[in-house]
Amino acid sequence: MAANPCALRRTVGGMMKRHIAAIAAVMFIVGATILASAAESRPTYKPLPNFGLVAGAPFPLDGLIDADGKAIAGKRLLGKRVLINFYTKHCAPCIREVPKLNDISRRRGDINVLAITADSVAEAAGYVKQYGLRWPVAANAGPLLFKQLDVQAFPSFALLDETGRLIATVQANQLGGEDGNATVEGIEAWLEAQRASATN
Repeated sequence: MAANPCALRRTVGGMMKRHIAAIAAVMFIVGATILASAAESRPTYKPLPNFGLVAGAPFPLDGLIDADGKAIAGKRLLGKRVLINFYTKHCAPCIREVPKLNDISRRRGDINVLAITADSVAEAAGYVKQYGLRWPVAANAGPLLFKQLDVQAFPSFALLDETGRLIATVQANQLGGEDGNATVEGIEAWLEAQRASATN
């Protein structure tokens, strides 16, 4: 007895639909796995605990004085993103970060770097001279660091947008290798992660 052509077409058509559905399911699973792996490979950054400003708030740049005892013109820092380094002279990882931040300051035309410390003007001047900082240092800023911003760990960072508003904060030990010291690559990755999150 001859096969019914219509029945054959229905059978073949049904098999093709099942194959297409199976292929689509496999592609969906593979795609989801790739996306999940990419998400897992991206570092996650914890902000500084109990920081005194929320994201989007203006950072208090007024009233800062430099290592020469002169007023820092906060407005001159704006127009670019501002990377703020919170440090103290007693902090060994802070010292190890200096050449890395010098490198970033030299290479990154889209970033201004500012250090803020509770150290006295004389102590900050000695630190700048001894370790060769090539960016402005705001000295004698204990009330700002400890009362207003509640910075609890050094070294740490804040990033401001071009208008001086807070984007993010991070402790430096999240930006480096297994030794807990920030690296140029780690700092750069954090900067780019904040840029990417701002555009999403």
